[in-house]
Amino acid sequence: MNLLSALLQQTDVETTSNAVGITLGIVFYLAFFAIFLIGYWKVFTKIGLPGWMGIIPFVNVYMLFKARGQRDPVVWLILSLIPCINIIAMWFLANDTAELFDKEIGWKLFLFFIPGISHLILGLGESQVNPLKVAPGVGMNEVPRPQV
Repeated sequence: MNLLSALLQQTDVETTSNAVGITLGIVFYLAFFAIFLIGYWKVFTKIGLPGWMGIIPFVNVYMLFKARGQRDPVVWLILSLIPCINIIAMWFLANDTAELFDKEIGWKLFLFFIPGISHLILGLGESQVNPLKVAPGVGMNEVPRPQV
């Protein structure tokens, strides 16, 4: 009963400060989320894919595996959904993304451990995709359709 009486005695100042804190937390989270989405969008446009594919969950994982062309994207997308196994799948995703941009082990680790910020740096930075590393028929290596 003491807990209930303590909760009922909460002042308006405490309630207001809690609401302000929660609101600021949500605003900061949404700001970082928007920045990360911009990074994914830019990475996909550098690969030659539509940017919207980079911000849709599961589509972005599938398309990055497909863009590299080294692994079956459907299988690795399913593996990325299985707990514990997804760590391995995400390592291969970071590896494939780094190889698309001709990056070494440092970038592979950066993409694996801090994906949002690393994609932002890749997308907005001067790094360019190596067209030889993109799978045929994907993105910048897509076969143009004949005009009718």
